[in-house]
Amino acid sequence: MPRYVIRYSKKGTARYIPNLDMMRVLERAMRRANLPVAFSRGFNPHPRISIAAPLPVGTEGLAEMAEMEMTRSVEEASLVERLNAVLPQGLNIREAYLVPDDAPALMAVLDRAVYMVYIDGEDARVELPAGAPGDFMALGRVEVKRRGKDGRAKIRDIRPGIVSIQVISQEDGLTMRLELKTGGSINVRPTEVVAALFEQAGLQVDSADIQVTRTGLFPSEKV
Repeated sequence: MPRYVIRYSKKGTARYIPNLDMMRVLERAMRRANLPVAFSRGFNPHPRISIAAPLPVGTEGLAEMAEMEMTRSVEEASLVERLNAVLPQGLNIREAYLVPDDAPALMAVLDRAVYMVYIDGEDARVELPAGAPGDFMALGRVEVKRRGKDGRAKIRDIRPGIVSIQVISQEDGLTMRLELKTGGSINVRPTEVVAALFEQAGLQVDSADIQVTRTGLFPSEKV
């Protein structure tokens, strides 16, 4: 069956849609657009749709990716147009393309993400020292506390998942570019990295003041 990848943006109020609800949104859109989406077999069939790398709730995404199987071929431009006609505000399909039958699943090849992080000047009252990103990247470990499924707090080392940190500007606030690992082996949250960076520099930041936009998802070979 033909398999398509869609690249879409998730902005505004749509950034608060959790991953499971996002799957339902795409499923409803497929049905409303009368697209021939394929379903799994078994007692409880479900549409063959998967989101490549779930976006943290509250984070905007400019180039999110999902793939879906159809029972028959659909013209790519028509697929984009028909979905955009029925998707809720804040979600927009930017492109769709057919992938070869033997192409690996997106979740198997995408392992890096790029984020733009912004902290307003009123919130980032203290300027980050120029050498802070370099000193931070030189650390052997970066430990953060996360709660597991059992509710217990666990210490995780996220340093292997931090690829690069770049300060873009400190005029009227702080703007940074983060390149982080994402996927099954290690998944690093940008807010964790920013909080750890500030702590290492002897500063503090409120996670509620950190505005994050994911600008792209990439395979391991190139970012």
